[in-house]
Amino acid sequence: MMGYKKIILLLFVGFAAILLPCFPLSCYSQNIQKDINQNHPRLMVDFKTVNYDTILQHSNTSRQITLTNTGNIPLQVYSVRSSCGISIPSWPRLAIEPGKQGFIQISYNSSHPGPINRRLIIHSNSPENSKIIKIKGYVMPTE
Repeated sequence: MMGYKKIILLLFVGFAAILLPCFPLSCYSQNIQKDINQNHPRLMVDFKTVNYDTILQHSNTSRQITLTNTGNIPLQVYSVRSSCGISIPSWPRLAIEPGKQGFIQISYNSSHPGPINRRLIIHSNSPENSKIIKIKGYVMPTE
């Protein structure tokens, strides 16, 4: 009977010896993770949807989207992609410094009447990697 108590005691001490050093390490690694998460760029856009409302066919559809880096290291926009009918004449090619802004110019091909339901995808070095902006509205035919 004494043998079982020794085995249980040894198992308990063994597990304690293995687990106790891990607790401070896990706290330490969580603090490191918090520091890592705080040192990054953060992409903020001035709106999540570009709403053209109702526009006339063949009308000017140029719009500007403002990007702001609210992080603490430079934000690099890798690419800006869009659905059919959206052209992107300009977007920031150079890094956007913390607290600074960059701009994306877009225009919609309003030659076809009907609803507008498109997307713009911004790829960057922000932790979320990509941001989607919806583009909606309606093109009214000219008579």
